Amino acid sequence: MDKAHKRANPLIGVLAALYGIYLLVGIGSSMMDRYTVAQLTGQMKTACVGRFLIDLPASMEYSYDQVYVDGFWISGKEETQAAFEARVKSRQAEIDAEPNELGLKNLEKLETYDNNGFLGKIFIFGRNITKGREHGKPKEWPGVKAEAHVHANGHSFHFRADDYDPDLTGDLRKLMDKLRLTPANDIPGAAGFCFGPAMFIDPLPADLTEGVVMFAGFRDHPDLALALNTRAGTDPDKESRLERDTAVDADMPLWQKPLMNKLRKGKRNINGIEGDEVAEKWTELSFVNTYGFNWEVSGTSDNVFVPFMHLEMSTGHPVNAGARPAISFLGEEALVQLWDRISSSIRVRPTGATAPAKREAPTGPALGDAASAGDACPGTGWWECKDGGNGTTVAGGRRQFISQGQRMPQALLLKPQTLWHKFRGVQSSYRLDRPSAWTLVDRRSRPR
Repeated sequence: MDKAHKRANPLIGVLAALYGIYLLVGIGSSMMDRYTVAQLTGQMKTACVGRFLIDLPASMEYSYDQVYVDGFWISGKEETQAAFEARVKSRQAEIDAEPNELGLKNLEKLETYDNNGFLGKIFIFGRNITKGREHGKPKEWPGVKAEAHVHANGHSFHFRADDYDPDLTGDLRKLMDKLRLTPANDIPGAAGFCFGPAMFIDPLPADLTEGVVMFAGFRDHPDLALALNTRAGTDPDKESRLERDTAVDADMPLWQKPLMNKLRKGKRNINGIEGDEVAEKWTELSFVNTYGFNWEVSGTSDNVFVPFMHLEMSTGHPVNAGARPAISFLGEEALVQLWDRISSSIRVRPTGATAPAKREAPTGPALGDAASAGDACPGTGWWECKDGGNGTTVAGGRRQFISQGQRMPQALLLKPQTLWHKFRGVQSSYRLDRPSAWTLVDRRSRPR
């Protein structure tokens, strides 16, 4: 054996030893991760989110936010009766203190509420005027703020709508009559929409929207966060999650592409619910690996059991805002296991309902449908004129409220004003020789 070969032997031995240590560390880390996930998921608890259930590790804390039903935002908190009464009294004084934007008395209606164990007050105030056009003529639509505060058994709930039709404020009381407390750590058996400490029982109006977001995480591991968002009664996006992801990847700068590794991408059916799954691993500039797991359902506009739904789990969240991404307390294999364990538990909450509460399918044209000037309007709503552009505007606004059966108008186009025209108060206008094109952009049956 030559001397060079003899000198190389120690170096080869050192490298082999280091590689062996690397493998042992990796195997040990992977085994520890699997053990950690097994410990985390050994005991699970069930949370009710809207009309669905999801299982979470027992050590995971969760809360609810962005609860929205029939045009009202709803929030809740634990509070004593005395604190509730003092807060509502202060709120009433605050509303009474200033006139509304029309210069009139702010508080228009004060009602007491006493039903199903809930006590509280309803405030109607803040009248305002929205100006627009209907049937080609100027029109004003009034709006008010509707607010309610109720309390029962140490829980307070706040209902709020900032701009509501004054003729429909009675809908607030009807919705409040559906409110029920749900016992702690108990999954309600009644049909309806739940958001933690309370729920709205069915039947709910067929034409409303309902939504809630649940946020979850580990107190000892803030680098990982999870959220489940549901929104029913809304039109689905034109592009699916997979289509949007493909478009984002195509537009990604070349320097970013090596930093991203697609772990999963494709259709995934969870307990009969068809959705799109995308999971990614990113290497940050600080060499920290972050992960994003997403499962999304495009939803339907007429079925509360097939809403828009988005489950997301992500890592790298720093303790302090603005800090660099944090290293996940779990490795990649363990994160995938945790994601699969939680996501695979999503299911419709079983109830005693004899049939699913399905919304009435809307009739008439769909969003995006077109009509031409001179045609009878096929459906009431907000229509957008496609004429104009490059500074040319439409008299009365590019979006106008048009009722079913009304003739679609020929748009009067306003040319951009020069300084000389502005000085003289002159506005040049014209109409196209061809019929104006209109597109339905909002199906609401009321101008506001």
